[in-house]
Amino acid sequence: MQALLQASGLHVQYPGSQGKAIHALNGACLELRQGEVLGLLGESGSGKSTIAKTLLRLLPATAQLTGDRIEFQGRDLLKLREQEMQKVRGAQIAMIWQDPGQALNPVMKVGDQVTEVMLAHRGWNSRRCRDESEILLGRVQLENPERRIYDAYPHQLSGGQQQRVAIAQSLACEPSLVIADEPTSSLDPETEDEILHLLRAFTAQRKVSLLLITHDPKILIGLASRVAVMYGGRVIEEGPLEQVFQRPNHPYTQALLNCVPPPPGEPKPKSQMGLPTIPGSALDPESVSTGCAFAPRCSQRMEICEVRRPFPVDVEDTSRVECFLHGG
Repeated sequence: MQALLQASGLHVQYPGSQGKAIHALNGACLELRQGEVLGLLGESGSGKSTIAKTLLRLLPATAQLTGDRIEFQGRDLLKLREQEMQKVRGAQIAMIWQDPGQALNPVMKVGDQVTEVMLAHRGWNSRRCRDESEILLGRVQLENPERRIYDAYPHQLSGGQQQRVAIAQSLACEPSLVIADEPTSSLDPETEDEILHLLRAFTAQRKVSLLLITHDPKILIGLASRVAVMYGGRVIEEGPLEQVFQRPNHPYTQALLNCVPPPPGEPKPKSQMGLPTIPGSALDPESVSTGCAFAPRCSQRMEICEVRRPFPVDVEDTSRVECFLHGG
């Protein structure tokens, strides 16, 4: 399968306390293939949202970004001028933000917000853009879009309806890549299932590549074909979802999957009296380590883990891991 996006060597720093720097990305690399759903998995603070903003070059002005490349459809996005990037955002790469209530303009009708994306990139007149927006709102299963939903303001909609509007915005210009950052984190379980089903249907029908960012492994089951696991601002393991979930190679991936509670009705192991957690504390983003970032929390760490960062190693021909247990 042909690569749609290849990013390598991405470093992002923010000003920290007492002259220190906050290291949000530490040489992150990511590959997304044409037409696939890639799950980006990790704890809060691992760098998932930062890498999404980096791909779109939407980092705040205080951020310092360096990188080898972000190659998308044959162009290096790091080398594009801001005016050129504006033509990429929304049209070729679209974003579904974590909180649609915050992402949508509170004083603008939601239908107009979908139409606005088409007006900016499609080159159609306003009448056609409105007609297409009404059709698209209907396709994301919003009832009577032309009468009620189109003219509604965000606060008049439920969280699930707001997220459907956000999905319609992201698909308005038929982009090649959609990035969804924790798109169901603020929704109840029933609405979450509906939104995930909608994303699954649209990616299959339109052959859209999807980068689905989440801290919850269960979200990816039945939706993602591959998964990339982040820790300490790096992708430390990636491969086919079934392989990574059933035979995780990195100790962090193993620990993260062990924290997932069993499905309702399935008995817990006797050794689990409460919700399992990963021992230790998450990586301090102001600290700079020459070794493996997970080493302080790893029960399988070796002496070399403290002094040198492992290199990526291919495992089983289809997976990659950064860990000395596998020769890194």
